[in-house]
Amino acid sequence: MNQGHSTIGAYGIAIASAFALVCSLAEAASPEDAAGGSSSSHPYFGELHVHTHVSMDAFIVGDRANTPEDAYRFARGEEIEIFGGRKIRLARPLDFVAVTDHSESFAEFQICHDERWPGYTTDMCRRVRAGDGSVFGLAWGGVAAWPARRLAPTCTGEECREAAKVTWSLMRDVADRFNEPGRLTTFIGYEYSPALTNGGMMHRNVIFANADVPDHAMSAFDVAMEDGLWAWLDDACTGSCDVVAIPHNMNYSWGLAFRLEKRDGKPYTDKDLSRRARYETVAEIFQIKGASECAVGLGAPDEECAFNQLWPVCEGSETNLCEGQGSTIRGGLARGLEAEAENGLNPFKLGFIGSTDNHNAAPGSTDEWAYEGQGGALDDTVEKRLSVAGRPDRKGSPAAAYYNPGGLAGVWAEENTRPAIFAALKRRQTFATSGPRLAIRLFAGDRLSNDLLAEANWPSMAYALGTAMGGDLPRGSRAPTFLVEASRDPASAALFKVQIVKGWLENGVPQEAVVDIACAGGAAPDAKTGRCPDNGASVDLATCSRDEGVGVDAFQVAWTDPHFDPKARAYYYARVLENPTCRWSTLQAHADNREPPRGLPATQRERAWSSPVWYSPDR
Repeated sequence: MNQGHSTIGAYGIAIASAFALVCSLAEAASPEDAAGGSSSSHPYFGELHVHTHVSMDAFIVGDRANTPEDAYRFARGEEIEIFGGRKIRLARPLDFVAVTDHSESFAEFQICHDERWPGYTTDMCRRVRAGDGSVFGLAWGGVAAWPARRLAPTCTGEECREAAKVTWSLMRDVADRFNEPGRLTTFIGYEYSPALTNGGMMHRNVIFANADVPDHAMSAFDVAMEDGLWAWLDDACTGSCDVVAIPHNMNYSWGLAFRLEKRDGKPYTDKDLSRRARYETVAEIFQIKGASECAVGLGAPDEECAFNQLWPVCEGSETNLCEGQGSTIRGGLARGLEAEAENGLNPFKLGFIGSTDNHNAAPGSTDEWAYEGQGGALDDTVEKRLSVAGRPDRKGSPAAAYYNPGGLAGVWAEENTRPAIFAALKRRQTFATSGPRLAIRLFAGDRLSNDLLAEANWPSMAYALGTAMGGDLPRGSRAPTFLVEASRDPASAALFKVQIVKGWLENGVPQEAVVDIACAGGAAPDAKTGRCPDNGASVDLATCSRDEGVGVDAFQVAWTDPHFDPKARAYYYARVLENPTCRWSTLQAHADNREPPRGLPATQRERAWSSPVWYSPDR
């Protein structure tokens, strides 16, 4: 147990101490469980969503010089210089990373910067080189162009394809060159980025398992909707090629992320949904542009849904610039249960990761105290970052202060290599953090019990006797017991509590519940509210110094669902919350002798999410 007083200087705790704590979670090797995991797994932290000057949006906002090479150097702990001459470095290197520049930018990246291409002299390329922000919408074909098309073309047809192939070849070569198994694992990847109205998005980060990849990166100019992407992956990624497509920013999807119909209103085919289930094994639950887990006012009462909730809940007939159930992970998990009940296939069986979506070529730069923005000239000064202008009712485009440094992707893998980490992504043995290096994992099964936690090799036994996160409980199971292990990031706050989030179908209707299962100091949840009592942790808003109260370094807890119905489809995942800390905006306002932005929380509880486990009854 960790008690007493600390200040923001706690972020400087030695790297060795941080790694010692998370690595202590690993146990001796044992045979793999049915889902492919093993007790020799370690928690690794990485980033699968970052942009460099190859992405047109990053280039236009000022990221002119930062290359994919710079992003990989930054990931392994080296210093880079970003817009405005600012020099930044990670306090702790990442374990794995993928640079995911927009494939829609690949052709323009070649043509507009190499005068040997015929399109170099076009008006479009001149405006790109000048940093004219208006060309971004033109290059992307307008916000609602289906199929996407270049309205002010720099190239046409095969010329576009050939130029894009050159950039894709460079991206592949750089990723392979920086791959150092055991130190920094790099994946070949890109972002597929079709556009919606009002800045909405249905984007995917396409991450390949190894160097066997297609010779072309499919973009929204090739196929306008995601069913076309999945079909192309079927055709192009064969042999030793393997791939995952990771959806992100469901909160920006205007309710479309988890529908069973395409954006044009036509239903997905059975083949579409089967492909989706196969390729989309994980999703971003958190990143710079907010959390996609849940929203206050949707589903079960859950005060923690207010965490970086960027948009208000939709009212009446609203669909854009707001969140409905189709814009949240929980809504998607529930819709997956319904789909499985209807046709036997759950296309939304998603594990969780976090990422940043940083556009400064700075993967994994999630420390609140070191936040330098994410978009070049858009937020390169404290004054710009703390701006809340133009959004008093949260209906307009978010100002810089509403964004956050982003999250991290966590995996439980046997080693830090491409095969091991990719396998964890495929089997959903992943977790997400809101930035700190919290580690969490979840097991479930009717042969697990609290007594198991007293065994020195309990993870080995849990893999053998139960189901690890990302997997399915056996049909016909009795009431499952859940074992949750979570450890703090020594460079952040102590832990406050662990929760289980449960969703299920009751008479065909989706239901949700959030249960506090462990409280700091061994306190019991309140009998009436079901919530952990206050543990005395506090933050001095004048200095951002912290009193941890009764906070803990780690949880190992067992919980059995007292309301388990063996006839009801369900999912469960775990969430661990830290004690409160100052939000980045409060820290920077104090450091610059400014008033913190109004309308934004001064403090927050950082957190981590495990991937779910699922239960399906006998038919």
